[in-house]
Amino acid sequence: MTLIICAIKNEIKPFLAELENVKKEKCASMKVHHGTINGAKVTVVRCGVGLNKAAVETRALIDNYTISRIIMSGTAGGVEEKLKIGDTIISEEILYHEGKIELPQDISSFDAEIPFKADENLLISAKTVVENTPFTQAVYFGRITSGSKFLSGKGFAEVADKFNPMCVDMETAAVAHVCAINKIPFIAVRSITDSPEKSGLLNFYKNVVQASKNSYTVTERLLQELE
Repeated sequence: MTLIICAIKNEIKPFLAELENVKKEKCASMKVHHGTINGAKVTVVRCGVGLNKAAVETRALIDNYTISRIIMSGTAGGVEEKLKIGDTIISEEILYHEGKIELPQDISSFDAEIPFKADENLLISAKTVVENTPFTQAVYFGRITSGSKFLSGKGFAEVADKFNPMCVDMETAAVAHVCAINKIPFIAVRSITDSPEKSGLLNFYKNVVQASKNSYTVTERLLQELE
């Protein structure tokens, strides 16, 4: 199956609005939605906010389902100066900029300083989509970093200086980490809600609905390409 993971309600809403032939069930603390989006078979879940929450729920899903690939879709804070609110970043590599997931003792931890790579075949498909689709927002490929705190103000500059990401969030690295351990192809699609110039939760809440729709649009086209 193709599994779509979102962190929050606003991020998953566009998927649930278009999901057809729906079958619902529970896995761990998550509501799992099976169905189709424009003919593409998908399973959509909301994992919750934060590194450990994302890691635990992703591990539960991998343990309970046969998953062929995972796509994380949602929102992020922009770091690169060229990014505008609503622009979309597709991950090429992912790492932690602060914090780290706590892994069970039976699993060997990967070095968090080594970026996790997006799946090569998923990247090829994503680049084909971007080259052939006139999205309303700009779409870029690059580095995404994740941490345990919502960044604002000087926090963006500190992460930019040390890690040089295009955008930051609170879940992608954890999901990528679990996927790497379990050899599950992974890619992330994140759209910008806030930036160093327009930082803080007020800007996040102001832009989260549109940014979530933008991420959905790119992810939906990627699903069609994969079909």
